Amino acid sequence: MSIPAVAVYDLSYAYPDGTEALRGITFTVEPGLAVALVGANGAGKSTLLQHLNGGLFNARQGEVRIGETVVSRKSVSLVRHAVGMVFQDSDDQLFMPTVAEDVAFGPLNAGLSSEEVERRVESALERVGMTQVRERPPYRLSAGEKRAVAIASVLAMEPEVLVMDEPSANLDPRARRRLIELLRSFGHTRIIATHDLELAVEVCSRVIVLDEGRVVADGPMVGILNDEALMEEHGLERPHILRHMHPHT
Repeated sequence: MSIPAVAVYDLSYAYPDGTEALRGITFTVEPGLAVALVGANGAGKSTLLQHLNGGLFNARQGEVRIGETVVSRKSVSLVRHAVGMVFQDSDDQLFMPTVAEDVAFGPLNAGLSSEEVERRVESALERVGMTQVRERPPYRLSAGEKRAVAIASVLAMEPEVLVMDEPSANLDPRARRRLIELLRSFGHTRIIATHDLELAVEVCSRVIVLDEGRVVADGPMVGILNDEALMEEHGLERPHILRHMHPHT
């Protein structure tokens, strides 16, 4: 039996003010699988994502494993090489004078040679179709271009797991379609927190539904999102795309 790419066991977390954000979260994700994490605002999605790459520690109970590594302060450097995080706001991720420098930032700080850094920059930008903007300042890019470059900056670290928080936020229809095609083309393990349930259906085969910090459903995408009673109970709506699909697809 293969080791899960990501495993979360009985994870509970409260913020310093006492707000309970996660309450006994348990799930595993097999290598190469694309999983959507959905739920209404305040369900705990972003808090959970931050535990997957060491952005948050001090859980009240439980643990997170990336492969065989337990996420902890001691292992955070290793974990962040294995788990690439794409933020909801690309401007939080892009801060260097040029696109190439942004994509090179992680590999350079990992101590890689200049030749290896350049190889990774070229490869990552080509992978997302952004080689033509490598010398441009990020602030001059469109929202879709920024999102692609932010993804390239993560790919340059050659992670095994991609974790994304609302990747389609603020994208126009064309940029959103390009993003969906890009995400579908990846072989990485992907965990995508999103309100865009249409994107979730197109990219992911499995969905985990959170509500008030708990997993309330976990299973095949179409079956769960087609359950209108379940969706309504947890502040969601059946996505329009499923109304054109056979109910047993």
